[in-house]
Amino acid sequence: MLENIGPDLWGHEAQIWFGPVPMPHRMTVIKLKDGGLFVHSPTRLNAELRAALAVLGDVTSIVAPSWWHDLYLREYASAYPSAGLFGSPALVRSARRLRFTGVLGVDPSPWADEIDQLLVDGMRLFLDEYVFFHRASRSLIVADLAFFLPPGSPWYYRWPFRIVGAYPHCGVPWFFRLAPKDRGHLRASLRRILAWDFDRLIVGHGGVAENGKAALREAYHWLLD
Repeated sequence: MLENIGPDLWGHEAQIWFGPVPMPHRMTVIKLKDGGLFVHSPTRLNAELRAALAVLGDVTSIVAPSWWHDLYLREYASAYPSAGLFGSPALVRSARRLRFTGVLGVDPSPWADEIDQLLVDGMRLFLDEYVFFHRASRSLIVADLAFFLPPGSPWYYRWPFRIVGAYPHCGVPWFFRLAPKDRGHLRASLRRILAWDFDRLIVGHGGVAENGKAALREAYHWLLD
């Protein structure tokens, strides 16, 4: 149910539908030093997943990194009423029926001593997102900044990823290339991210790239070269 992918780091993959197209959706869970769980981009909650989370600890932070990654927030907030609910600025402005504890980048983050965060902004299509660097596991966690399907992924994931230009290698959908309002600003954000000391790249749609820094550079060769 939960896959251990690094020190105090777990992932869970589920399937979502973008219109008629099936897509993998990955949740990342980090166990903080105080024992609380940081849950990034939550997947649908069921009894089995809830039991697996309970084995790890108490969910203390539920994080929606972008406007697009808002699925299942209501059910997590209901299931874990004592947890903090944190969202990106665009999401907090639009999801008025959710009671957010804090706005990413505005309010203090209870994970700041262990996880760095950076806003990749200036993107059209509401693609602004916060990315996170878990220092202990040397892992970069993103939502839509890059897509990565490991070898052997199901065909029904491979074909749509190939169509948008994000397969067979770690890549960026063609529409993301059109999203930056200022390519220089995006390039500067990526260079700041690449300055972090990470090995592993965890994407919101797909798998885990262990050679993560090289994979991210490859995905953005069109901007960085």
